[in-house]
Amino acid sequence: MADGEQESESEAESADDETEREGERMMNRADGAEILREVAAGVENGTIDIEGENGFTVAVPERFELEVEYETTDDEAEFEVELEWQLEDGEAVPADE
Repeated sequence: MADGEQESESEAESADDETEREGERMMNRADGAEILREVAAGVENGTIDIEGENGFTVAVPERFELEVEYETTDDEAEFEVELEWQLEDGEAVPADE
């Protein structure tokens, strides 16, 4: 890991059979853009592969809800991109048109 980079990964499971995997690390714009390009290619191809200790693979359905959010406070800005779809028996449920 380069100087100034910090990495944090976690996995949590709730009582509702909800599993969440999350990773964070400080990086420069070029590295961030490369990861976003890999995610975009995965969305286009139908499979996103996240590497790392708690890495995972996500099958992306043909249709999903996309949410983009930008939030600021006095001392922090946050930009999020979220893809969401319904599951039934572990499989994607086709989204309404």
